[in-house]
Amino acid sequence: MQNYASLQETHDTPDDHGILFHQAEPTRSRWNHVEDLDSFFSRIYKYHQNHGFRCMLLRDIFDVNQFVFVVFLTVWLVHGINYEIMFNPTADHKPTLHEIIRGFDETFRKFKPLTWFCVIIASLFLILKILNRFYQLLQFWDIKQFYNTALGIQDNELDNLNWHEIQIKVRAVQLEQQMCIHKRELTELDIYHRILRQENYMVALVNKRLLPPRINVPFIGECVYWTKALKLNLQILLFWSPWSPFENPWHLREEYKRHNLRHELASRLGKQILWLAFTNFILAPAILVWEVLYTFFYYTESIR
Repeated sequence: MQNYASLQETHDTPDDHGILFHQAEPTRSRWNHVEDLDSFFSRIYKYHQNHGFRCMLLRDIFDVNQFVFVVFLTVWLVHGINYEIMFNPTADHKPTLHEIIRGFDETFRKFKPLTWFCVIIASLFLILKILNRFYQLLQFWDIKQFYNTALGIQDNELDNLNWHEIQIKVRAVQLEQQMCIHKRELTELDIYHRILRQENYMVALVNKRLLPPRINVPFIGECVYWTKALKLNLQILLFWSPWSPFENPWHLREEYKRHNLRHELASRLGKQILWLAFTNFILAPAILVWEVLYTFFYYTESIR
């Protein structure tokens, strides 16, 4: 017992007593083993092309305001103006703005059931639009941290760097962070394949004539038909819906790899196409009205 010092004989400095020193792990290690590299690299590319978080935030705000303005202006033009007084040929005096423009209370009283239905649908769409943009901004906030912390690039430096230089920095971070655990080193082709996986898959379907974007028009012949709406429906059908063949952006469901289930899966996919077509048919009037209004307001200034 003489070789051991008692607790009373230990001499601790007052400053170090009871203090536990811990060195925090660098923040940039949070990007080790990114599960969904396809979406991650796609957001990196979009972040660079859209000039940073602030520009994307302003774009979303203006986009929401544009939708509200189009709906408000359309409803006001239909119910907020007294066209009977405005175009009355027998009027004995020139109508004033006070006589032509109705107040808010009078405008609301002029609303018809169809107007209320359209306003409710537009409000629901607006809520979904705001939630979707907010969710995307949360994802791009993480991309902003990746640019600022891992790549060492501030938003005000993005315009001075091209996409090739961004790729070089991303490949350097891969060696440190191992964002992709399947390969130690990434090439530019690997990044492009991740970003364009879905587009390349759809191009392959077109090349194999499994997805022909051509229709035969009488007296005209074969025409290429590939609109944004058609592409959106195909993406919903193949990638985004809970019943799509892809379990996530990069992985095909296991049952679609089994040869003995192909007839059953083809029948299931056919039913999903019918349901999607039925949904488009139900929403067609609202989509048509919106496209007409948007085109009208968009090109009015140019025509004038």
